[in-house]
Amino acid sequence: MPTSLKNNHHVTAIVVSHDGALWLPEVVASLSKQKHAIDQLVAVDTGSTDGSAKLLKGAGIPVISARRDCGFGEAVKLALESKKLSAANDDVHEWIWLIHDDCAPSATALGELLSAVDERPNVAMAGPKLRGWHDRNHLLEVGVSIAGNGARWTGLEYREQDQGQHDEIKEVLSVSTAGALIRRDVFEEINGFDPDLTLFRDDVDFGWRVHTAGHSVIVVPQAIAFHAEAASNERRSVDVDHNFFRRPLLLDRRNAAYVLMVNSSLWLTPLIALQLFTSALFRSFGFLLAKLPGYALDEIAAVFLILARPQVLLRARAKRRATRLVSSRVVARFIPPRTSQFQLALERSRSVLARAWNSSALASRDDSRVQSSALDLNDEALESADIELVKTPSFASVVSRRPILTASILITFFSLLAFRGRLGDLVGGALPVVPESGMDLLRSYADSWHTVGLGSSANMPPWVALLGIASIITFFNLKLFVSLLFISAIPLAFLGAYRLARRFTELHFLALLAALFYAFSPVAIASINSGRLATVLLIVIGPWFIRSLLGL
Repeated sequence: MPTSLKNNHHVTAIVVSHDGALWLPEVVASLSKQKHAIDQLVAVDTGSTDGSAKLLKGAGIPVISARRDCGFGEAVKLALESKKLSAANDDVHEWIWLIHDDCAPSATALGELLSAVDERPNVAMAGPKLRGWHDRNHLLEVGVSIAGNGARWTGLEYREQDQGQHDEIKEVLSVSTAGALIRRDVFEEINGFDPDLTLFRDDVDFGWRVHTAGHSVIVVPQAIAFHAEAASNERRSVDVDHNFFRRPLLLDRRNAAYVLMVNSSLWLTPLIALQLFTSALFRSFGFLLAKLPGYALDEIAAVFLILARPQVLLRARAKRRATRLVSSRVVARFIPPRTSQFQLALERSRSVLARAWNSSALASRDDSRVQSSALDLNDEALESADIELVKTPSFASVVSRRPILTASILITFFSLLAFRGRLGDLVGGALPVVPESGMDLLRSYADSWHTVGLGSSANMPPWVALLGIASIITFFNLKLFVSLLFISAIPLAFLGAYRLARRFTELHFLALLAALFYAFSPVAIASINSGRLATVLLIVIGPWFIRSLLGL
């Protein structure tokens, strides 16, 4: 490690803890052993119940208390706004060093990071090489990117060992927030982490925005940190806000879709939406083969959670335009090619099937079953201590405790069952003849004269334009879109009504009951059975529109 630096650097280390007592002793010790001293150190504890806060205070570290569902980005913001930190001098370069409670940097990590950024003034974010917590030679990440289908991309082989083959400092799309060194002025310039990404993929999103703001991100392999990846491997509960049904995989996939939809060029978003949906279907099929129905449902639900709330995407895109100096295409060189993505998909599928087989073998020898995680298939093997510490609840137990999830599954299943004989072009009843393309429908809406019957100059109803625009999801294949709309009308109406009702009552039962009455109302059922397209469209988007209109 170089002994001198050209510039003066002021480093504030922020430790974010959440039930991390198992790993914190080593993390705290590693920070105290840094060859390059940390200028300020503060911790944010997000409602830990295992004594993490007490452990940190015992080590003499100032601790800020936060609520249990506080996200990682919000915790960092709380630390930076805290009075526990003193202001740095104006003549220094101020850096934020982010430390997870399950990530222990090597003694030279900070010095190596500072040495690298000291020689590269355009760098706003730098990260260490991440290796396994138990297998200390297991490579986890040397920079990170995102594939077009939302998969987290490291460019590493499955369980690749560190032999110095990736020891070149290089530009990357992003680095993990575990051990990331970030320029404070740039952090504030691009408004920190996105509050809609409470956990998972916040690092990729932040790195993407750093690039479009005109800065660069590098990985410094000479700096090493050992990461347990406790949250992604489901070794502890994930309690952050927006963690739907306490499903880490669902949160990860939802956030991956969000990152792609809000950061990519606008003209690419329809293609990305289609790729996300198609990839989710294939992954769901793989999970079903592996007898992991919970993960299969997570894949589909994640895409729906994003596409069903376009106002959230539009708001996020507007925020990014305010800080963007260069085109989003600047990161194209970091996105893996489709051939590599396909190889990754095959490798992940093989890993999932292997895990399912191993889990079945374990269950046959031991009555106590531990469900493995599909969130990160490049993780290291668990030690027995970790397995005993946290047992991930089975899919059945989650369903029994969460009636909304149970209702969603049943409604979707019975909708597919009811429409099993209606797949294809829908005709009959009050359903009008559907044009071949959504573009034809939009042109018809824009025309001043309509060749219907003897002809008419009357304005076409607004739902015609809405239907034409919405068909972009199926590449303007209007017949396919109408079929999908009728098949998914009841589940979509149910979820929309439930989310709207939850804003007016704290009682889940009342919201669930209201949503069921709405989705299975005589008007809804009769409209679907008789093919009343306009009414079905209104029933589906009504709750979402009202919620958006009221700012809920």
